[in-house]
Amino acid sequence: MSLVIGIIGVPGTGKSTLMKKFMEGKEWTPHTPVKLVQGYTSGNMMLLGKYEEGEVFCGTDRLSMAVQPAVIEYLEGTPAPIVIFEGDRLNSVSFFEACKKAGHEVRIIILNVSDEIREQRYKDRGSDQSEKFIKGRFTKVKNVSNMFGPNLMDDGNVSEFKHEVPEDTELVVDYIQTRIKDYKS
Repeated sequence: MSLVIGIIGVPGTGKSTLMKKFMEGKEWTPHTPVKLVQGYTSGNMMLLGKYEEGEVFCGTDRLSMAVQPAVIEYLEGTPAPIVIFEGDRLNSVSFFEACKKAGHEVRIIILNVSDEIREQRYKDRGSDQSEKFIKGRFTKVKNVSNMFGPNLMDDGNVSEFKHEVPEDTELVVDYIQTRIKDYKS
């Protein structure tokens, strides 16, 4: 069993910024465990996605649109003890259900920002994503939160964080580090 940590949120919530901060100070080696699944390893961790200098969209958003079944194949095999990703490509109820069905512990981190900050970030990076696309991402995040968040039986698999300033980034990175440190495979 692995710990799968998915960082999700609508565009502009700082998922890639957060992951880049998490990656700092660790040595990462490019790794492609199965076709279409690209990422990096460091110790007992596999970080899914691509992080290239100068790219606006990083993480799983840089992978093939067909990556989800390939990642599920990887997770059904012998994955790294800790698998981490951010981005929209793997953000779906069906993906997280497949992770749980394969016996993995799933932790979902949802990043939120105010509409004003999100819209400013779109302007700053020259984003041209349509309102229809953005609305669809809100729906995907809400569906995952509703399915895996707290319910009457347990505290759920979802943690939500405001992610507007650098101190927020540090708080979420610390949370991830704690989850990793406390994980017993």
